Amino acid sequence: MTIRHFLCSALLAALAAFPALGTAHAADATSIRMAHLRIKPDQLEAFTAAVKEEMEAALRLEPGVVALYAVAEKDDPTKWTFFEMYVDEAAYQTHRDTPHFQKYFHTTKDMIAERVLLEAVPVELRDKHNTPAAR
Repeated sequence: MTIRHFLCSALLAALAAFPALGTAHAADATSIRMAHLRIKPDQLEAFTAAVKEEMEAALRLEPGVVALYAVAEKDDPTKWTFFEMYVDEAAYQTHRDTPHFQKYFHTTKDMIAERVLLEAVPVELRDKHNTPAAR
């Protein structure tokens, strides 16, 4: 599965977990962030642990976090892609200010060799749970 296919699947799965984001309103409300990281090989285990800890806390403590996905490339586990969805921009900003995110950020900043951050705009958000049946 390519990263592009994964991200499409991840977006659909995220919407299944948050069906209130219907297609008509999603573009107005949802904040989507993506990141492509290359992790220093000798830091991979520690980075993975930090990511898991931060994601668990964010999903448990923050109502504005819809979905957080992290994947590593099969042929190069140092290359990671993150897909994050928040109910709105304010929820994303709140996330950045939380103690668990700040801990993750400061713990991992020297573990990352390259970082590309992207802000995405929803175009069409559908999954089996929020797509009307054909009539």
